[in-house]
Amino acid sequence: MVKSNLVSISVGYPMPLQIILKNTQNVASPSPFQQMLQLEASEINSVLPSSTPQVASDFHNIRFKYNYSYIPAWLESINNGVATIWVNIPVSIPANSSITIDMEVDPSLNFDGNYWGEAPQLSSTYAQYDNGASIFPYYQPWGSLSSLPNNWAPASTSQGQTINYASTYTEITVPSTGGWYGIYLYPTPSSLVSTNTVWEFYGNRYTTSYGYIGTNTGPNFGYYQGYNFFEQSSTPIIYLGVNGYYTYASTGYVDTNTNKVYTMQMNSATSLQMFINYSQILSVTGIPAQSPNSFQIGIGHSSQPFYIYWLRTRALSPNGVMPSVEVIA
Repeated sequence: MVKSNLVSISVGYPMPLQIILKNTQNVASPSPFQQMLQLEASEINSVLPSSTPQVASDFHNIRFKYNYSYIPAWLESINNGVATIWVNIPVSIPANSSITIDMEVDPSLNFDGNYWGEAPQLSSTYAQYDNGASIFPYYQPWGSLSSLPNNWAPASTSQGQTINYASTYTEITVPSTGGWYGIYLYPTPSSLVSTNTVWEFYGNRYTTSYGYIGTNTGPNFGYYQGYNFFEQSSTPIIYLGVNGYYTYASTGYVDTNTNKVYTMQMNSATSLQMFINYSQILSVTGIPAQSPNSFQIGIGHSSQPFYIYWLRTRALSPNGVMPSVEVIA
């Protein structure tokens, strides 16, 4: 069963596994659009005739189609049997309407890194089937690197920090004394600094000291004007920096020392939502508008290391609401 309640499954059509994407909002979705699916193989198989191909528990034997043509999709994770999948929808879903895509199931299929891929750390050989660049407007995996990616640079104040390029992630460790350390991206792809987009990273930026990840202004490191995940000791996560000072957000969220998906959803320059593992921790409107043009990962001294697996952007859902999903078997 899909735990987010995005999906319902029923038996109706003789052709198995049609997926209806329903846009319940009064505006159309962008084109292209990254649609989330959360599916459980065992539940789908329970309504499929036993004579038809069954969905594998790791979902390797599927493909997605729109209008009889394959479209790229990316498996993010499988947790408690539920697969989180992102499908790149090539058309807009009209307001208060729906479109249908098909999920093909074939025992001869496997991940191919083209139309069907998976997050880089899921493969036995790192990124063997990673097609994230075909799904997301900006996509950067952070494993098996030997240096910082193009246009990323260490902060000028980062003497003494260590960047460890591990097989599936990048680790940033800082000294116990001094000020701010970290890395930043400039020039920055437009989808990362847009105030009408979603950016997400998977990793662990837990700290008992202080640190942030997010957008800022200025071509250099350390400008506190943007939209950020920020935490400092026991204070709440901070979401905004204005004129060099951070504004605290009363999220009620207490971070944990585990990997997770952090989501910053920019509905506009004055409205945002923040999510942890796709559960909302904050929704605010009427905040001071910012004009970010760089992306930064900042770490204060005495902080735990930061671990980054991937960073991406995706199109904003209609009114910030992901279309619902119905699977017809």
